[in-house]
Amino acid sequence: MFDNHFPVDVYEDKDNTYVRAELPGVNREDVKVEMVDGYLTINASRKNPAGEGQGEESFSFSRAVSVPENVQTDKVGAAYENGVLTVTLPKQEEAKPKKVAVTVK
Repeated sequence: MFDNHFPVDVYEDKDNTYVRAELPGVNREDVKVEMVDGYLTINASRKNPAGEGQGEESFSFSRAVSVPENVQTDKVGAAYENGVLTVTLPKQEEAKPKKVAVTVK
């Protein structure tokens, strides 16, 4: 049986939340990323060439990740390089940590 899920890493810094997925053997044009109702959905497909006595095989992968409410959905970006997809989810200004000045009295 083939598992059509793939692992993702979710991490953040003060400005962004990131979702990183390793998709070896998948062409960039076969990766689709969507933001819908608070979820980031990644769909990918890969074709394996026909082997001896076998036809071409096609696999589809899908993963939905819940994203924080404080994401600027209109500024989400994605980059795919060397089989690794990185989606950048910018935080809204009010969600970023703010430094508070401490005064001594």
